[in-house]
Amino acid sequence: MMRPRPEAVLFDFDGTLVHIAIDFQAMKNGALEVARRYGANPDPNMFTLEMVELVRDALAARDPESAERFRREALAGIQQVEMRAVDKAEPLPGVPETLAWLRANGIGIGIVTRNCRAAVAAVIERYALPFDVLLTRDDVARVKPNPEHLLGALRFLEARPSQSIMVGDHPTDVEAGRAAGMVTAAVTTTRSAAQFDGAPDFVLEQMTDLQDIIASGAWLKAASRSC
Repeated sequence: MMRPRPEAVLFDFDGTLVHIAIDFQAMKNGALEVARRYGANPDPNMFTLEMVELVRDALAARDPESAERFRREALAGIQQVEMRAVDKAEPLPGVPETLAWLRANGIGIGIVTRNCRAAVAAVIERYALPFDVLLTRDDVARVKPNPEHLLGALRFLEARPSQSIMVGDHPTDVEAGRAAGMVTAAVTTTRSAAQFDGAPDFVLEQMTDLQDIIASGAWLKAASRSC
């Protein structure tokens, strides 16, 4: 590669690197059921993980032990839903080739995901997807869209945010990347480009587009804006 390369590329997992048919409604319904058994009635429109943490914090104000029991039970149910989807998960088109290309060009590869480590590791190992660091919800105190999730991976890779790219299929991935000071790319595997409302620096119609953005040096213009 003749042009300067990014120091690292971070990826979301489901919907970005792999297709994994997680039943998110079942996940949320299960967490709501557990919350109600503990006397809580959270907003069902919240993201499930944030809802669990909100209920845990509210319970902790009067009974810390009960709060932790609730959190363990709710997360166990969420993980069960995730694990049921593992067997049929598979890499999305262009992903193995793009990860191999990044590895061949000496670019750090990170995976930052709100999924549990057991599910992610099972899929990664089955398809031998290359990576340098994996940070799941089990590994961090604050998950995306909190930028600390991404910054933790960059610290491990010894990569500067302004010289790194965040790739994801959800607006919260872009939000987290921008908050971390990274170049951002949205891949249109689960939603259209219009649904990102112009927020990412790049929109990828397919994962292999990332190779062109890096090889052409196009990413550098976005990097200069984030400095």
